[in-house]
Formats: sequence, C-alpha cells, structure tokens
Amino acid sequence: MDPKIFLISVASFFLGLLSGSFFNVLIYKIPRKLHIFRPYCICFSCGQPMPRIACFPILSHIFRKSKCINCGRKVPIKSIITVLLAGMLYLLTYIIFGLSINTVTGLILIGILLVVSFIDWEFMIIPNIIVLPFTLIGLILSTLNIALGNPAKWWLPLAFCAGSFVFMLIIHLVYPKGMGMGDVKLALMLGAFLVKNVIAGLFFGFLIGSIAGIIFIIFKKKTLKAYIPFGPFISIGGLIAFFAGSHISGWFVGFF
Repeated sequence: MDPKIFLISVASFFLGLLSGSFFNVLIYKIPRKLHIFRPYCICFSCGQPMPRIACFPILSHIFRKSKCINCGRKVPIKSIITVLLAGMLYLLTYIIFGLSINTVTGLILIGILLVVSFIDWEFMIIPNIIVLPFTLIGLILSTLNIALGNPAKWWLPLAFCAGSFVFMLIIHLVYPKGMGMGDVKLALMLGAFLVKNVIAGLFFGFLIGSIAGIIFIIFKKKTLKAYIPFGPFISIGGLIAFFAGSHISGWFVGFF
C-alpha cells in the first residue's frame, strides 16, 4: 500500500474516533437541553463534571482512574460503540471516495445519523436543531457537487429532498402512530444529502425496520402496539445508500 494512502487512512480512523467522542456529548446533552461546552466533559451516568480524559471513551474505559468520582461508574459501552462506529465509517468513507467533496459530505452525514440514531433510540425524538440546519447544508453540498459536473441538473437535490419529504409526510398522515414527524424531517435531510440515492436509502430503512420489528415481536421485546423508533433504521438505510446507492440503482435497473 502507498504510504501516503496508509497514513491518510489511519488519520481518517482516528479523526472518526475523535469526532465520535464529540458525538457522544451531543447524544447526551441535546435531548436533555444542556449546554454543549459548559462543562464539556461530564459523566454520562450522573451528569457531573469529569476530567478531560473522559472526553475519550476508549481511554476512559481503559484507565480505571477515569471513573466518575460521584457515582463510580465508567463510560457506558454505548459511548464506546459510537466512537468505534465513527472511526470505522470515517475510514470506509475515505477508502471508497478518497479525498473528494463526497468524502466531506459523507463525514457530515455519518455524524448526523449517528447522533440522531442514538437519541431517537433512547428518547424517541429527532431534534429539529439537528436535521433542519443540516438539510440546508446537505442541499448546498449536493448542489455544488452536481453543478460542478452537470450545471443543468443543479435542481436535482431540491427535487429529491422535496420528494422524500412528501412521500414520508403522506405515510405520517395515513399512519401517524407508525411514522412521526421527526422521521419525515429526517427523510427530508437524507434527500438533501443523497439526492437520487435517497430512494434506496428509504427502501432499506423500511426493509431493515420491518425485519427488526418482527424480531422484537417474536422475542416479545415489543408488541404490535408498542412504538419502535424508526430513525435508526432510516439512518442505516441512508448509510447503505450513501456507500452503495449508485451500485444498487445500477443493479436494480439491470432487471428492466
């Protein structure tokens, strides 16, 4: 392997680990409406201030001295999973897209979807403060990317963004208990980032969500009347579409 590629790959992974630490702070503080930076490092169990090393879950988990002096607990395993996922997804983004505008788009999208997924899973909400501003950012990045290659199609991101919103809104109006407005707005944002690949993203989101729902019911973790947060499954579908959407679309079109 080219030493330059190897070094950038390693840097991408560690950038993901570092970013994942920040994502953990957002996951904990945003739904609780806490200030992001004052204090920045806190215990995710009791909410009390922690030493700076607590900002890095893997190191905090390794060194016992990083236990919270108030409750004695270490960083939750969920926080470590978030960091590792961020590192692996950042690395995968570089491997697939190299140094390009798609990589920038991917790193932003990965962070949003990780934060949204963990918040929605725990609190069953998808905060507007995350999805709405990043819908605009997604539109800008996607429009710029398309305009550089084919200026005549600059309108595509806006069209797929609006189309995703309308599609999910219809489902929400027909079955509001199964599809919340947060999911509708998340689809809006995915349309801004993924453009035509949002179709594959929503398809996989519904597919994986349906399979997970059946599994939960079989193992009696949920009932038919229980609410299963759909945001994490839309996010998984969105990531699949981001990394492989073009290949999936080409494979699907090949049948016709």
